[in-house]
Amino acid sequence: MRVWSRVLVVCFLGLCLVVGEVASLAPARPARGGVGVAPRRVKLAPLGSSGDGAQLPKYRVDLDQPPGVRWNDVMKDKRAAAHKTITSLFALLPEEVHTEVDKLVLHVEERLPVWAREEMQGIAAALNVTFGDILLVNFFFEITPFCTSVIARSSSTGHLYHARNLDFGFGMPSFSENLRDLAMDVEFTKGGEPAFIVTTFAGYVGAATGMRSGVFSVTVNEREMTGPLPIPNLLKGVLNLINAILTSDAYPVTWATREALEDDASTFNSVVKMFSERSLATQIYLIIGGASEGDGVVLTRDHNSLLDAWKMDAASGEWFLVQTNYDHWLPMPIWDNRRKPAEKALSKVGADAILPSSIYSNVLSLDPILNQLTVYSTIMSCAEGKYESFLRKCEGCSPI
Repeated sequence: MRVWSRVLVVCFLGLCLVVGEVASLAPARPARGGVGVAPRRVKLAPLGSSGDGAQLPKYRVDLDQPPGVRWNDVMKDKRAAAHKTITSLFALLPEEVHTEVDKLVLHVEERLPVWAREEMQGIAAALNVTFGDILLVNFFFEITPFCTSVIARSSSTGHLYHARNLDFGFGMPSFSENLRDLAMDVEFTKGGEPAFIVTTFAGYVGAATGMRSGVFSVTVNEREMTGPLPIPNLLKGVLNLINAILTSDAYPVTWATREALEDDASTFNSVVKMFSERSLATQIYLIIGGASEGDGVVLTRDHNSLLDAWKMDAASGEWFLVQTNYDHWLPMPIWDNRRKPAEKALSKVGADAILPSSIYSNVLSLDPILNQLTVYSTIMSCAEGKYESFLRKCEGCSPI
C-alpha cells in the first residue's frame, strides 16, 4: 500500500479521536461564560488532598542518561495508568488499522529528532506497546487540548506570574479522567542540577507547560477556531497530524518547546524569536513569560508564519493577558467564552493583589475557567523560580 493510502488510515484515526467533539458542538449545549453569565466560585478542597487541588506528583528525569532509558522509572510507576489510557484511546480501532499505522511509522521514524525517537522507543519498550502507538499518542496531544493561559504582572512584587488550566478535549470526560492519573510535574536535570521543569503526562515527550528558572516560562494553547466566522478546527487538526508525520520541515510545537527549555543558551528574546519564525506542524498560541520587566507575550501562529504578537504593557494599564483557544482580536464563540470570565476575575483581584495564591483561588478555580475537563492547574514565577501544579476535578462545573 502506498504512503498516501495510509494517510487515509491516520485520517480515520484522527476522526475517531475527535468524533466526540463534533457531538459536543451541538447548539443545544448551554453557553459557557457568555455575556451576562458571571463566573461561579468552586468550593476548593484543602491543598494536598487526593481530590481537586491535590499537588501533582513530581518526578526527576536525568538528561545525562541515554534517551531510551531515562523515562524507565516514571513508566514503571505509571505503567497501569498508561495502559488504561492507551487502551481507551485505541479501543475503536480494528487490528488492521494498527497494522497500517505501524507501516506508516516506517516512513517517518528516521525523520524524527534522535532524542524524541529514542525516548518514545524506550517508553514503548517499558509499556510493551508499539512505537507507532506511542508516536500517535504524542501527536494526539498536539491537536486536542483546550486551555486557559494567563500572564499577569504584580504591581506590588514586580514579578510576572504565568498560569494555566489545561482542559482536555470536547466530549471526552472519560479520557480526561484517565489523564488525571498520568499528570505529573517532571524536573529535568543535567550534571545533577535542575535544568527545567514541565507539567506533562506519562508517555508524552513534548512540553506544553514548562519553565526554565530565571529565563522563561511557556504554555502552549491549541488554536481551535480561525477566520471571520470561526469554524471548528477538527479537520484541520487531522491534517496537521498528517503533515507532521509526512513532512520533515513542519515540527511539532511541543517538541520545539521541550528543546528550547533544554537549551542552556535560551533567553526570553531568543525563544520568542524562534517561535515567531520556525515552521510548526500545528497552528497554535504560545504564551511566553520572562524574568524581566516587560517580558510577556502571546504569539498567534499558523504553520509557517507569525500572525500576531500581543505584548503585555503594564505601564499603559495592560497588566495581564488572557489567551484561550481563539484569536484574541475576534469575538469569542458564544458556546465557549472562558476569556471574559477570566479577565473579569483578574480585574477584580487587581494588580496590587495578584499572587500565585489569588490566581489559583480567584481565577483558575472559577467556573467556567475550571470545568469538567480541566485536568491540571499550573502556576509559575520565572523570576522567583517557583512552580506549582495541582490536580483539578470538578464534576459540578460546566462541561466544555
